Amino acid sequence: MAISLRFICVGLFVFGTALPIGLNAPAVAQTSAPVGIEVVEVPLVAWVAARQHALANTLADFAETDDRLSTFGAFADALTMRDWAKVRQLAQAVSYEIVAISEGDAWFVVASDDSKTGRGPTLIVNANARKDLIAEAPHVPFEPGTGEQAVTLVRDLRGRAAIISGAHRCASRSFTTCDGRTAVCGSLEGYRDSDVGHNTATMFNAAHVAFAERWNQSIVVSLHGMKEDEAGRTQVIISNGIRGEDKGEMTAATKLRLALTPGFSPPGAVVDCNYRPDDAFNYRKLCGYTNVQGRHVNGGAVACRQSVDSGTGRFIHLEQDWHVLRPYAQNWARLDDNERASAITKAFAGVVPSIPAP
Repeated sequence: MAISLRFICVGLFVFGTALPIGLNAPAVAQTSAPVGIEVVEVPLVAWVAARQHALANTLADFAETDDRLSTFGAFADALTMRDWAKVRQLAQAVSYEIVAISEGDAWFVVASDDSKTGRGPTLIVNANARKDLIAEAPHVPFEPGTGEQAVTLVRDLRGRAAIISGAHRCASRSFTTCDGRTAVCGSLEGYRDSDVGHNTATMFNAAHVAFAERWNQSIVVSLHGMKEDEAGRTQVIISNGIRGEDKGEMTAATKLRLALTPGFSPPGAVVDCNYRPDDAFNYRKLCGYTNVQGRHVNGGAVACRQSVDSGTGRFIHLEQDWHVLRPYAQNWARLDDNERASAITKAFAGVVPSIPAP
């Protein structure tokens, strides 16, 4: 079968940020691409960054039918199984575009919303995964840098998959039935139903469930941006999504907190909601207790409405300020030159388990 190649000149926009020409990460051709999937010769981050996003207050609602959510879940599951024929079939049913991109020694299959609405999430599946990691960015484009971070973590660590939100978290003017309140859309109110980190009835969450249940030992990280600390100290807030102390320091979140400490200063630059010694730093409690993906991974019975007091230890909720996220948003092609980004990659490499050889 002939494979069509599409070329894009990259001084593209990366999640809303213009990049100069010449920052292309070279793609190394593999012996075989996923069968029947169009190949594009574009850096993975740049391709994902060029996807559309519905902007704030542009949608009346974010409702999806049960049938569409079920079909999208089956589509995401077909991606996990590398059933490329089924992927192509279901892509048509959900109006998605499928491409393959080669970087390093890995092939990545990217599925993105082709409806021209900017509603649906972008899914990235690594066909050559080595680390049991799923990276999720539920608040793109509202939190710049988180989308690029999700993609680069999966790319550089050879993680399993990434999910990047399509619509802005404030895109819809309607509200989710899930619990929690926020002022991010202008006034203190319930979460908008386009806020996929707080709504179980979304395609983003359907993909999350398919990935997290198919790869049921994977570490799932939800990546977020936050305002800078008024005291100028705390740059990263980590949580396992559970309302309780990690007394044995056994969860992936606490392990990441401890692994990051050498790469950040001063003390209190990195804190953990479940690590009691960090209470001394009087940081903001941005702990992800209402994050529905975290509740699901932690075994919550009703992810939409109930937080959890104990869990699996597989979930990491990661809040980061602009000092941390800026290099991902503005200079993702040179992350090796950034000490914080390098420290984050190294810490995840040590925390996330390798996938057992078949």
